[in-house]
Amino acid sequence: PLGKKLMLVIIATPIGNVEDMSVRAANALRDANIIACEDTRTTKKLLRLLDIEVPGKFIAYHDHNGASIRPFLLSELQQGKVVALVSDAGTPLISDPGFKLVEACHEKNIRVTAMPGPTAPIMALTVSGLPTDKFTFNGFVPATLAASRKSILQTSNSQLTQIWFSTASKLLTHLKTMLSIYGNRRAVVARELTKLYEEVRSAPLEELISHYEKSGPPKGEIVLVIAGELGEALPKDSIQIDVLLKEALQRLSLRDAVNEVSILTGMQKKQVYGLALTIMNSKTQN
Repeated sequence: PLGKKLMLVIIATPIGNVEDMSVRAANALRDANIIACEDTRTTKKLLRLLDIEVPGKFIAYHDHNGASIRPFLLSELQQGKVVALVSDAGTPLISDPGFKLVEACHEKNIRVTAMPGPTAPIMALTVSGLPTDKFTFNGFVPATLAASRKSILQTSNSQLTQIWFSTASKLLTHLKTMLSIYGNRRAVVARELTKLYEEVRSAPLEELISHYEKSGPPKGEIVLVIAGELGEALPKDSIQIDVLLKEALQRLSLRDAVNEVSILTGMQKKQVYGLALTIMNSKTQN
């Protein structure tokens, strides 16, 4: 039992399979005076599945309201309440704003502890077959092409295994950006981890791109694990720019296709434009 202590308890929740909830973590939820969570509906559903009575105070705590809710939580903690912090799935603070609350607790000498458990990045790493002794978790690949290219470039010379979050709609674009920067390294797409349709697909980046071009975007939540610089990579000049251009020209206008491939590969737009005209002229002649 947690008892009556000034304490923030960080509690990991299942990423898919409710049976991954530890007994200790479930007991901590039962003992907490307040549960702070991303989405109250999601956490209430978990409590029902675990047969845990909803506490008197159940409060949403996330990116958008964190600044206004933190003072209340700190006040409750200083009055001797036990506050449990949970995310919708997995371990809090991994790609969410919980660290600001933890930081504030340390500043006010409030004890912080954790009930460790499921976390998608580590599970993906352990099943990837890539080196696990040194790795970096980079969070979500940024949404725009320019921002994603900038973030991936920052890791291009790292010898550490790289872990990223991606989304189904952006997966193919992210894989192409990685191919253009990393070269044809071995990579793993891990999706729906611990759920019914769990899938771990391991292959060089070129093969993964070919697969998803044919099959379409996969469903579910996605973790990408990419070999470090010393992994299996081909020279970057072996990347087929014309393949990227042909695919882009099928979806986009000439201007947009040139812009996309320029960002993906780092080539100057003038060079890409020239290659695009060559491809289009070749189609006309055939």
